Amino acid sequence: MSFFCSRGYTFPEAIAVLLIFSVLAAVPFIHFSSAYENAREDHFVKQLEADLVYSQHYAYSYNTSTRMEWKQEENYYILRGNDRNKLYIHRTIPEGFFSPTTSKIFFEEISYNGNGAIKKPGTIILHGPSQSYRFIFQIGRGRLRVEKSP
Repeated sequence: MSFFCSRGYTFPEAIAVLLIFSVLAAVPFIHFSSAYENAREDHFVKQLEADLVYSQHYAYSYNTSTRMEWKQEENYYILRGNDRNKLYIHRTIPEGFFSPTTSKIFFEEISYNGNGAIKKPGTIILHGPSQSYRFIFQIGRGRLRVEKSP
């Protein structure tokens, strides 16, 4: 008499194996979701930095002033030209970004002169879902610098 049955696995054995495989398959998704959120946050900050640099370069190239308007309540920011009717960039702000705290300047007041110089230099701290970012605007035609804050 043989102890092994050649007809296959029992139902509880099959359920146990499927449970183990489903748990093992779900573990990477938990890790990838947090990595996705961090990548999404970094992408937004890099895009914001690129838009501000674009605004400065546009002001210098076309000898006109540009302005960034940060609309926290409506969840977007825009870049406008001197005439206020011309809209260059319109982007949505992802969920979880808080109003920036400032020293000397406000996000609503970021504007560049026709020669590419910022009107009010200073530092802005933008609070993201997992960390904060310092946007440092230097005097004159200096380029914007972004640093991660702990």
